[in-house]
Amino acid sequence: MGFFDDLPAPEPAPPRRHHPWEPPAAEFPGIVPVDTLLLSSTDQVAVAVTGLSAFSAGIEIFLTARIRPSTSHPEEHLPGGPRDLAAARRTFRFGLQFSDGAKVAGSPGGGRPDHDSEPAGPVLYPFAGGGAPHSFISRWWAWPLPPAGPLEFVCEWPAFGIAESRVGIDAQLILDAAQRSIRLWPENEG
Repeated sequence: MGFFDDLPAPEPAPPRRHHPWEPPAAEFPGIVPVDTLLLSSTDQVAVAVTGLSAFSAGIEIFLTARIRPSTSHPEEHLPGGPRDLAAARRTFRFGLQFSDGAKVAGSPGGGRPDHDSEPAGPVLYPFAGGGAPHSFISRWWAWPLPPAGPLEFVCEWPAFGIAESRVGIDAQLILDAAQRSIRLWPENEG
């Protein structure tokens, strides 16, 4: 007899309803045709939007940070040394300013909206990422699609001396790419 033979089978998880303010699982994005958007660069660190993918209901934003590899341990440049690297990363803030004046901000570890009730306004949160001592990439989800007009990406990172910095694009690039997204099947199917 095997170890698992006399144990009960696990209960299947109940299906979870997908909401439009969450990243889609049944859609391929339209790619927004933009080059790297440098948010800020200092002698020690640089932050940029390195890609945008548009879906029918929102945007996936690829954000990349590079820490200067002039030393083998970048965390030694922080006030408290190596123990402060995680704390330094937590001081990073990222946001969007829409053409209609609305704005939304998020931070690493920032929470997602409640899954069952539609958010009162735009949402922005990281949902994936990783990296190494000198580089990390994070993927952020923004909902809904921006209105036509200018869209600004905003960041600040006090631990690395980055004051509030902005870079903008015409949101029409995102809206056009969203029209090119490919819906594969109904999101809440079985």
